[in-house]
Amino acid sequence: MARITSYPKNTPVQPKDTWIGTRASNLMTRNFTAKAVGEYINISGLISISACMLYKFEVTNAGPGDITGVPDLTPFANIKSLDIYAIDISGQNTIGFLDYIVGTEILISEQNEISTFGHYNIDSYTQIGTTSFYTLNLTFIGGIGFIENEKQYDICSFVLSDTDTTYELDSIQNGPNSDIRLIGSDLTENIVKLEAGTNVTLTDTGSNILVDVVDMGDKNYVHDQPVASITWTVQHNLDKFPSCTMVLSTGQQGYGDVTFIDENNLTITFAGAESGKAYIN
Repeated sequence: MARITSYPKNTPVQPKDTWIGTRASNLMTRNFTAKAVGEYINISGLISISACMLYKFEVTNAGPGDITGVPDLTPFANIKSLDIYAIDISGQNTIGFLDYIVGTEILISEQNEISTFGHYNIDSYTQIGTTSFYTLNLTFIGGIGFIENEKQYDICSFVLSDTDTTYELDSIQNGPNSDIRLIGSDLTENIVKLEAGTNVTLTDTGSNILVDVVDMGDKNYVHDQPVASITWTVQHNLDKFPSCTMVLSTGQQGYGDVTFIDENNLTITFAGAESGKAYIN
């Protein structure tokens, strides 16, 4: 028999190329294809990928290395939670990693089908009683397809790049007291700095900025005239010369002469005594 070193080297390796090896269970010699070796490495998780775990989806009888908690063929878009075993297929204890990434995003993708995946935010991560299963409560962000029984899934920490994000904010509503201004940003850290006028309250909840605007939008005033009169005297205090629409108590639109006294006062004069309302904008 020729020496192994005398055989020519064959690259690249093809899926059907074979190696001779020994089956551990019975010590018998066997041929192993390159494809079979690759598939074994994939399903066993022997090669570690940073920030990724490997699990099999099992609808029933789930145990070590499994995720469960939803029916077979559930669309990724409909998944709100999954139960995950503390140990993944490769034997790694994932508790510390999952604790760390709560509040961030993950990608659950079928191992042999890259276009079948779900992208989620992890809202919470809690142990189920005293078992080794933990519930991941999820908010769906995007994805394609459905989760399938006995298929294997990579679960990886994942965030879409947003380095091109721009922040634009220049809102002046009714003067400086209602202003919300962007005074700085750091795109590398996704940080924006806001400054608000006296009529605007900004509340940082940790994940969102709540804007409470007391005086946002165009000001308006409704003048009620319950007693019929030829002249309606209106004090609107809008600091402007507004438009006026009159609606009479009969439900018809009224027509009168509007006289602006100043930016906060006006009169409306009709041909005869009228009652109703004046809508000042």
